Amino acid sequence: MFCKEILVTVSILGVSPEIDFETKSATGNVKIDVGFRNPSGKHITRTIKIANSTVSEYSTYLDEKITLRLEEVTFSPYLSNGRATLSIKAEKASV
Repeated sequence: MFCKEILVTVSILGVSPEIDFETKSATGNVKIDVGFRNPSGKHITRTIKIANSTVSEYSTYLDEKITLRLEEVTFSPYLSNGRATLSIKAEKASV
């Protein structure tokens, strides 16, 4: 599924550069671990990959509740160890 733009209110739990496991080098993308509460109150965590970004753009917001504007977002469901997982990739993001 593809969305042109979405707004999400989340807490940033972690930020790291994306590493290519074959070459062991940085890809130029950033992985942001975010958390939020669903309507029943359960805390949910997700990882969002953002293209052509740097860790320093988001590290100042660690442990803060922010609204992220994600642009050109791709959602891809897949199975991981028998459990449903969702891949979220954005071309651009801003706080």
